[in-house]
Amino acid sequence: MRSQYEMIANLQANIERLLERYEFLQKENKILSDQNFNLQQTNKGLEDEISFYKEELQVLKIAKTLGGSENYKKDTKAKIDFLVSEIDKCIQELNT
Repeated sequence: MRSQYEMIANLQANIERLLERYEFLQKENKILSDQNFNLQQTNKGLEDEISFYKEELQVLKIAKTLGGSENYKKDTKAKIDFLVSEIDKCIQELNT
């Protein structure tokens, strides 16, 4: 049977290894958290860019329709109808 000193030394070595592992995992977690934050910021920027280009596409579709293209007339008419109904709702809200 091992002596108490050997058991204490073994326990102490295990605790030191666990503390080293804990510190390593804390550092790794910090690095991963920073990377996650950076990726979220990049993702938000890309989503904003996508929204910008979607709006730009809508403007181009409307401009093309007004320029005589038959392809987007239905879309433009639907958009104008939607905008008119939104304006009507706003006017009703202002009148009440």
